[in-house]
Amino acid sequence: PQRKAFSKRSRTGCRTCRARRVKCDESPGACNNCTSTGRICAYDMQRLPPGGGRKKTTAKAIVLSAPNGASATIRAAIAAKFQWKVTSDESRCLSFFQHRAVPQLVGYFDSPLWRELILCLSCTEPAVYHAVVALGAVSQANEMAGRTPRPGQQHLLRNIWYGFALEQSSRSFALIHKRRASHDPQLQEVILVCCLLFIICELLRGNVTEATFHLQGGLQILHTMNIERRSSGLELSSGGVDECVVESFMNFQEGSIYYGLKKPLRFDSEFVYDRPYETYLQPFQSLSYARRAFRPLQHTGFELIATCMSASEAEIASNYSTIHFQQHRLIALLTQYQHALDDFCLRTFGTTSFTCPEFREVELTRLTCLALLLGLKTATYSKRQPPVPDRHLCERKSLMAAAQTVMRKFDGPDRPAFAPTSTIVAAVYIAAHVCPDHTFYCLASDLLRSWSSDEGFMSSTMNAKILDESLKLYL
Repeated sequence: PQRKAFSKRSRTGCRTCRARRVKCDESPGACNNCTSTGRICAYDMQRLPPGGGRKKTTAKAIVLSAPNGASATIRAAIAAKFQWKVTSDESRCLSFFQHRAVPQLVGYFDSPLWRELILCLSCTEPAVYHAVVALGAVSQANEMAGRTPRPGQQHLLRNIWYGFALEQSSRSFALIHKRRASHDPQLQEVILVCCLLFIICELLRGNVTEATFHLQGGLQILHTMNIERRSSGLELSSGGVDECVVESFMNFQEGSIYYGLKKPLRFDSEFVYDRPYETYLQPFQSLSYARRAFRPLQHTGFELIATCMSASEAEIASNYSTIHFQQHRLIALLTQYQHALDDFCLRTFGTTSFTCPEFREVELTRLTCLALLLGLKTATYSKRQPPVPDRHLCERKSLMAAAQTVMRKFDGPDRPAFAPTSTIVAAVYIAAHVCPDHTFYCLASDLLRSWSSDEGFMSSTMNAKILDESLKLYL
């Protein structure tokens, strides 16, 4: 009898081919067996090809589509195909990045960085492409594990996806290094975007030290570009780099100061302290401008709070006059901003409380404003002996209630496991910080553990542990 020709079994093919017991060609996106016969092709996300090598196949046209219809704005840049061959494992990581990681990264605040810029650059810049694939691989590994690895949990990093992410990051770094002497005007933006992707990769791997290293490198580049805010409209003069890239570095900078970040960018603090910032807090005409007016206050406020929290009592006392001026300046501006935001919401929407996901930005901005106000008022309090009785008990309760309200609105599949902007975790932590009522520590710690999300450099689990240790010192 005629024997069937021998062929090596495909263990990483699509589910349809495995069910039909035919050899899958593992083409990116959808295999030829399925597309040629009109079948639905679907890959198991955990089946990463063990070799990880590049297939000798013709590169297919892969159309990247951003969520919420953003693909229409970037179709011209992503229309046909990549200019290099794409393996099936790279394709799957890229798909995971688009459809799972990006919605997480814009879960709090939308940004053209994730919706458009990175997707466009990944089609034209191999370094960005490999960094994106690395982030997709790490995100996929974390979702399979159900959590982000913590210090001391190195066994979780044995997942094959983490190894693949490391390989892709190395490819990206090598491509950047090869172009270091280039005079390409876009090179700086490529390096900065890769820096952001590396930062998130390391944070998702639980490696805060390496993430701080990448952030410091990106900030050093930005320092040389003499970035400043224009007095008209508050836009950034970003020296040829997209404004959303600089804003992302500023967001990561807020939480990294606790981890020893040196030489942060201070163009926002200089702008707030040295200019008549009240002129930018006149009645707002749009939600986008309200957000733009808040960013310098947010960056400056969190920088001062982090500096005071990290400083000793002797250091605060030696520089008290400067800190006192900055403290009261920011409190006055944030109070004015809060009134202007509420006035805008009442004029425009007829309410200051929203249930629609489209207006989550308003709720999150108000929550951050409340957190900054309380954090600035308690920034110089003694960590060993906070004042008794607590003069800010009502503010603490209001902030905690506001945080719980926002958490409920993110309950379910909409809750991001990782967000680049620290909002909810920072608010809950500040509500309990240097509070003489120990029940606040317990409430905040339980709330952070139930939230179980990472926001920039601030992990809800890690901050819950810090609150527990602080409570032990008081007891």
